[in-house]
Amino acid sequence: MQVSRSLSLDSIRRVAATLALAGMAGAALFWVPKAHATQFVVPDEPRIPAGAPIRSWADNGQAGLSLLQIIDGIALPRGATLRGTVTSDTNCAPDARGLSHCHNGIDLDNGMRIVVVHTHAMMQHPCLKPGQRITVTGFSGTWITARTAGA
Repeated sequence: MQVSRSLSLDSIRRVAATLALAGMAGAALFWVPKAHATQFVVPDEPRIPAGAPIRSWADNGQAGLSLLQIIDGIALPRGATLRGTVTSDTNCAPDARGLSHCHNGIDLDNGMRIVVVHTHAMMQHPCLKPGQRITVTGFSGTWITARTAGA
């Protein structure tokens, strides 16, 4: 009887050690690919493109630099820079996370007009204002950066 109890304790210890190692290995497999993520992804929130000048939407607009997504108009080629004037600022009510997804019309100096979504934390970084002069630069696909004239 003494022998079977000893075997049971040894078996339990082996099973516990095996489970602990399996758990650590599983956690490592899950964690390593996620360790390089640059943003917390929330459903219905646009994903920040790789190489963008911001790391989170809460930072968007810091120091007068914003990442914008064109939703109407022609995308700018990467690196193409134009000046423009903000003509509208709508849809600014914050979502559950406190982020606004403002829609801004921008009349570009070359005669084109674009409409963009400016996702930002309005309480930290202000909206683009109608009449404000900005410089837009093509970033990637429908993404552009905008720098306000005062920045």
